[in-house]
Amino acid sequence: MSFKNSRKSYLTPKEVAELLMVSTAAVRLWAENNDLKARVTAGGHRRFKMDDVQAFAAKKNIQLNIPTSDSPKILVVDDEYDFAEFLKTLLEIEVKDVEVQISLNGFDAANKLRDFSPSIILLDLKMPGLNGFQVCQHVKQNPLYKHIRVIAMSGDMSNIEIDQIKSAGAEACIQKPINIANLIELLSLNTSTTA
Repeated sequence: MSFKNSRKSYLTPKEVAELLMVSTAAVRLWAENNDLKARVTAGGHRRFKMDDVQAFAAKKNIQLNIPTSDSPKILVVDDEYDFAEFLKTLLEIEVKDVEVQISLNGFDAANKLRDFSPSIILLDLKMPGLNGFQVCQHVKQNPLYKHIRVIAMSGDMSNIEIDQIKSAGAEACIQKPINIANLIELLSLNTSTTA
């Protein structure tokens, strides 16, 4: 089973090699030297946790080879439930073969990064607890997630806040209420054609 289709707790040496873009021999050598933490199964096979691979990649400054899905995956992060549901429904109608999930706060969003693996995050800037600025920094400073496109959203934002979120790695910041046509164009995804 390839890593692309796998959401397992443990990875094989082959899957780790694909992620790190090296040979399985290099992975085995790193594990033998205790550079890369590994568990050994009852059958004597090495298995690796994604968190350990991620930490190793960050330490060695290796860009992980994260496979992309054929269909776009969008995570809507907004503490306003009705707005998040509206955006989810809209995207499912407007974008071809899209998968959309909702997080109502920054902490849940952090968990969904690993489990859902979105390609795009639509991120509300002003949420209680972990706000959009903090979520964006977490995404963009993490080698495992920094490939994810972040589009920030807010109903009330200053030019300073727009500059801050773009400096944190967001590609755009859009005003609420959302201009739907502009959002779809910004996403640059295949739209559904209904004739």
